[in-house]
Amino acid sequence: MTASAPPPWSAPPPPPRRSWGAGRVVSLVLGILLLLPALGLLGGGGTLLWADWTQRESGFVVSPHESFASQGYALASERIDLRTDADWLPISATLGTARVEVTGRGSQEVFVGIAPAADASAYLGSVQRTVIRDLGFDQPASQVDQRPGDAPSGPPGDQPFWSAQTSGPGTQALTWDPAAGDWMLVVMNADASAGVVVSARVGAEFPALTGLAWGLTIAGLVLTVVAVLLIVLPLRTPRPLAPSAPAQYGAVPYPRPPAAAETRPAEPTVRPAEPGDRAP
Repeated sequence: MTASAPPPWSAPPPPPRRSWGAGRVVSLVLGILLLLPALGLLGGGGTLLWADWTQRESGFVVSPHESFASQGYALASERIDLRTDADWLPISATLGTARVEVTGRGSQEVFVGIAPAADASAYLGSVQRTVIRDLGFDQPASQVDQRPGDAPSGPPGDQPFWSAQTSGPGTQALTWDPAAGDWMLVVMNADASAGVVVSARVGAEFPALTGLAWGLTIAGLVLTVVAVLLIVLPLRTPRPLAPSAPAQYGAVPYPRPPAAAETRPAEPTVRPAEPGDRAP
């Protein structure tokens, strides 16, 4: 009996390609639309974390030092509008305590004060001064307006309207608890003389900065994961199962034919001797 040769094995046909239905298209579009704000949240949260970790000094997030000079009698900020759209959220909760550091030239005593904008404007109305804009964290400040005028009516330290003030030689640090309203920051020589040359920087505590930074970062990460899943899943094709090899290729042992029966010669039968038999 001879065993027949196994038939040749051939791979199964590839699975049919999945068509692009409406669900896959919608998922892909939603993923792309969600990815853009997700990256924005990550960028904003990362920037705030960088500022919180690297720009803090003694509890204040501070701007870089910048140099300012005026041939007049004062350096003044533009009107600082401190208002929030939410009445339940006070300015102190978002900014915390504000700080202004000013260093004068040599032994010259400098004056640093902040006052309601109306009062400060009335005091500086006819005074020759330099107006500073964009004094903050996002970009270098720029001197944009040289206002002509005369000398002030008196030294700044004699004025009663300052909400916070400091003066003296060297570096002067002014701290102030912000409140809603319009304000103006003024830097002058303490004796009200002309020619103001200082180096300054501003800062604030920003008590909510850490929580806000982590909130934006986590929200950006979650939204990014969701967007990536919505983009990747429609692009994937189902992976076919690996075909199993037929039995004749080793998956199941091929049956062996039964072994042939062994034949042995018959043994002679010996009859016992009886009386009367001849001896051989």
